[in-house]
Amino acid sequence: MIRLARHALGRSRPALAVAVLAALALSACSAPQDSSGNGQSSPEAKKFAAKAQADVNAATARQTPVTAAVPSPGPRPIRNKSIVVIPCSMSVEGCARPARATVDAARTIGWIARIDDPAGDVTKMSAAIQRAIASRADGIVLTSIDAAAVQGDLKAARKAGIAVVCNMCGNTGNLYQAVVPPLEENERAGYLLGEFAYLEARKRFNAPPKFVILTDDEFDTVKARIRGVKKFIADCKAAGAGCQTVAEGSYLASEISTVAPGRVVQLVRSHPDYDVLFAGYDAALNFFAQGLQQAGLAQPGKAFGVSVDADVANTQMIRKGGYQAAAVGFAFARAGYADIDNLNRIFQGKQPVDQGLKGKLIVKGDVPGKAWDGDFDAGSLYREAWGLK
Repeated sequence: MIRLARHALGRSRPALAVAVLAALALSACSAPQDSSGNGQSSPEAKKFAAKAQADVNAATARQTPVTAAVPSPGPRPIRNKSIVVIPCSMSVEGCARPARATVDAARTIGWIARIDDPAGDVTKMSAAIQRAIASRADGIVLTSIDAAAVQGDLKAARKAGIAVVCNMCGNTGNLYQAVVPPLEENERAGYLLGEFAYLEARKRFNAPPKFVILTDDEFDTVKARIRGVKKFIADCKAAGAGCQTVAEGSYLASEISTVAPGRVVQLVRSHPDYDVLFAGYDAALNFFAQGLQQAGLAQPGKAFGVSVDADVANTQMIRKGGYQAAAVGFAFARAGYADIDNLNRIFQGKQPVDQGLKGKLIVKGDVPGKAWDGDFDAGSLYREAWGLK
């Protein structure tokens, strides 16, 4: 095992699993070589490959109001509500896009809505929730802030009678009354990217993939994605299809633009036989790809990366045939409407519902001109369901 340098958190900081101002650690473990050749010959491997292809075909297909349905009309919008939107950080695209969409959707039905940006600081996340409580907000919408990070504050909000929902979150203790999308969709995204990587590695290299897996343990959604890709690799091995994990590493969000890319370069150099890098989310992979490019290690003919979010820079990389080959995107603009729809139901004593938000596999040849926010105008369908013109 190769263990790279670890920077410890200062003892003065809160010991929270999602502490964004923490340091980075990357560790790598060599795996024994698989002896199953290119993983294409046995009946089991062929069946496995056929299923992977069917899943990828379905996930790249255009989403429609039928395949990714907006929920049927609930109660008409209640009036005169005030909400506070708290994203993980407005400097992170995957947090900022759904936060802005939530404000837009809230204002569409006449609610007062504002964003309180904690800029990735857990202490400020806590303070933002406390400000929302003090302002007597009716609802709070959080984005990519796991309940485990701010449990005490969420309990205080719920005790004060404030409705609380979240986008892209873990829900320890069921403190959130609704989460969009369900955490299981993130695990599905990880598995799906494993399937894509398997097919793509066979196409490019005539061999099953050799994974480097990188995770950010701050976020339950990212941990779910890692569970998904690891489940895929286990299924691949069980089918005799030849997948391998050659290294694993971890990083924290505060380091993705500073020390993390250099350590990813070191990790890759230690395992030159790898050909797929799985990163937890696009913002991280964007910086890692830049570091690998500068080191001359991002040749798409030798290896490629995959992750989740379909951020603008990453979709451009996919479109141009760069290091990143695929991403699973979630329609973040739609997520804002979904959060408001659930809040409206909760305000009127109804149960939140499945909002139909599903990940889509974004690959070269099917890349939007900007960040992917859905294949159809879900916002208009929500407005129609709310009885608005």
